[in-house]
Amino acid sequence: MIRLVIDTNVFVSALISTRSIPALLLDEAGKSYSLFISKEILGEVEDVISRKKFGFTKQKISLAIEAILSFSEIINPEIKVNIIKSDPEDNKILECAIACNAQYIVSGDSHLLDLREHGSIKIINPKTALELLNSL
Repeated sequence: MIRLVIDTNVFVSALISTRSIPALLLDEAGKSYSLFISKEILGEVEDVISRKKFGFTKQKISLAIEAILSFSEIINPEIKVNIIKSDPEDNKILECAIACNAQYIVSGDSHLLDLREHGSIKIINPKTALELLNSL
């Protein structure tokens, strides 16, 4: 089974629009691929969706985090990297992917997408990820 790490922005997009490509991608978690997440990524998702502009209630935030945990495996990255200098916060995505030997990182973030790959890990956008899963 394919091993994926999904960036915070993809989770947030999926939660905002349940019919979006990121939401369709998350629907496949556990069926078409194994999803891995770190506590740092999960914390960032929670911080972002807690922002007033998204209008999520505390209950909806809690349900969203529970849902993510239900189809993800938590990884505790031990290796720290400093690859993305322009946005060091994005390094946590790479760290998680390295720790779980992911084949792909799915992101909408240009700092990650511009890398295209790190070692054997390919960095793709949600549309490409969904196409990849549908082709299996």
